[in-house]
Amino acid sequence: MPRLPASSAVPSRSVALRRQLLAAGLALAALAPPPAAQAADAVPRTLLPVVNAAAIAGRCDAELERARKFKAAIEAKAEPAGVLADLNQLSRQTEDFFGPLELVANTWPDKATRDAADACALKYTPFVAELFQSDALYRRVRDFVPADDIDAAYRRDLLDGFEDNGVSLPADKRDRVRALQSQLNELGQQFSKRLREDKTTVTMTPAELAGLPPDYVKALPRDAAGNVQLDLSYPQYRPFMEQARSEDARRRYWTAFQRKGGQPNIELLNRLVATRTELAALYGQPDFATFALRRRMTGTPATVFDFLGQVGRAVTDGEKADIAVLREAKARELGKPLDAVTVERWDTAYYDALVRRQKFDIDQEALRKYFPTEAAIAFALRINETLYGLRFVERKVKAWHPDVRYFDVFDATADGKPGAFVAGVYLDLFPRKDKYGHAAAFPLRGASAPLGRRPLGALVTNFNRKGLNHDELETLLHEFGHVMHGALSRVRYLDQSGTAVKRDFVEAPSQMAEEWAWQTESLALFSQLCKTCPQLSAAQIGKLQAARHFGNGIQYARQWLYASYDMQLYSGAPQDAGALWNRLEGATPLGHVADTWFPAGFEHIASGGYAAGYYGYLWSQVLALDMASTFRGGRMLDPALGQRYRDEVLSQGGQRDPKLMVERFLGRPISNAAFLEELGAPVAPAAAGSPADAGVASASPARP
Repeated sequence: MPRLPASSAVPSRSVALRRQLLAAGLALAALAPPPAAQAADAVPRTLLPVVNAAAIAGRCDAELERARKFKAAIEAKAEPAGVLADLNQLSRQTEDFFGPLELVANTWPDKATRDAADACALKYTPFVAELFQSDALYRRVRDFVPADDIDAAYRRDLLDGFEDNGVSLPADKRDRVRALQSQLNELGQQFSKRLREDKTTVTMTPAELAGLPPDYVKALPRDAAGNVQLDLSYPQYRPFMEQARSEDARRRYWTAFQRKGGQPNIELLNRLVATRTELAALYGQPDFATFALRRRMTGTPATVFDFLGQVGRAVTDGEKADIAVLREAKARELGKPLDAVTVERWDTAYYDALVRRQKFDIDQEALRKYFPTEAAIAFALRINETLYGLRFVERKVKAWHPDVRYFDVFDATADGKPGAFVAGVYLDLFPRKDKYGHAAAFPLRGASAPLGRRPLGALVTNFNRKGLNHDELETLLHEFGHVMHGALSRVRYLDQSGTAVKRDFVEAPSQMAEEWAWQTESLALFSQLCKTCPQLSAAQIGKLQAARHFGNGIQYARQWLYASYDMQLYSGAPQDAGALWNRLEGATPLGHVADTWFPAGFEHIASGGYAAGYYGYLWSQVLALDMASTFRGGRMLDPALGQRYRDEVLSQGGQRDPKLMVERFLGRPISNAAFLEELGAPVAPAAAGSPADAGVASASPARP
């Protein structure tokens, strides 16, 4: 049976939608090419066809009917025996069509095709509740006797899905569940589409570009008067906010960015909260947070609020200290007395970068020459090859855009050559009009050992073609961590493949992967991968490491604010999303800026699957940092340790409990010491109810 509702993935937002659709039994077989269309060699790969609007619309209804017929055939069997295998077959039948739809909606160059993908996904959403409200399927799963722990875990997940979709509710409530789930998907699509299609631009004069790199300025579009037009994409926004000297220009651009999505998205968020609250009430739950968390590692809102309280206390002093440093830097630059200077929200990125240049001699823009884009990609591949015993082989295939690249992934043989086929990976790395604006991993096919099914995924980013700064190198490794979590999955059931794990664990493997951007042992690989590139010296790497925790107070405090807002928004009676944000942000040291509405662009908690779950970015960081600590001390490229991590964590997907996976890998109980050190808090033994005690996980402060 397709995946249960929720997670980069994802991340990543892609993980959330895929798990929702697959939970509906809607994974998509129609988009897969027939066997004859696959490559002529013996590799058992399945590639994505380059579809158009007509191809999607023409198959959408037929695939829905096909899924319903298969469902009916499974329902007709009376005996519980074989039901898990039957549902696994349903996932295989349907996944190839639905799996790519979110990627299509976010990356295809043609608007009509993107719209058709959105429309088809929405058309299938009623099937979610329909599938999990089936009494016949429920009885077969309920009465099934598991043969082992893997069967038992899948059966438990399925029963949770039946319960969450109202199988035990009266008929009228079941119908309402189905209607509310369809409404949530439609509202979420509207929210995301408004962000994707926001065409807001900010005009800057040539003088307001002072401080920005020549290559950045040269690439900007200009109007008839010679002024430049900046859009709200990260490749334009982040460098400007970090390097533009004009405070007024930064203020105007920051304000426009904080209004992305507009007031209509605030109203959509209010409707999403109200709808989720009503859904929870149908199950007798007081609010959506209580409803959602009962399936996660934390279990209850009280555990999350306790965790956030610990984090809040730990980061408060750090945030104030960071702001004080930025204030001093601003006073020096402006030549003003300290008491005449205030740090504003549009100042933080600029003065953070300035302090890094002045105090640590770290200039992110200057680092691009050390991390040329091609070498950075080779770096990510080499790390994963070395740790996990793999070989990546690039193939020329037809894809949705000329920039897109494809790699076969193989297990390495004893002599280092490609052996057994493992997975396929697409890379869509560079910005273009109407493309998804952030970085994300899109799972397209899951693994299933009994079906001989190999994973397929896509990495989507918006990198500079000439080179990456260090932040972007870290982002590359983070998102590639999601990709490899999917690619290395070796599970029995498709619904538990890859990143189909508990929402508050899904970020841990990708956050751990960031560690390889920081260590001398791994960074030394660039000398092998790019002979003509300048190489970072030991002293430069030391400066990077010294600067690593500067600004952590502000960054973690921001993540804490996002998580606190999300939890309060979905706890208790619905509140106005805009007013709540204004109040919470207004209580922070930097305050709230009037007439800005950040939640209008907070896609994670609106449509990205992190509703009452954004705390997971902090929660999973406990596990990520604890696991990463085992690789330090000369073991960053240790293949034996990497293989153990692959076997105990990455290959297991969602078929094993996260706490058990991590502790089997560590060979000891989980510790929160590395997390507390990251926060700059005193390290003490984990208390009952703490993240370490609960076996939780969290995510990177730099990636909202």
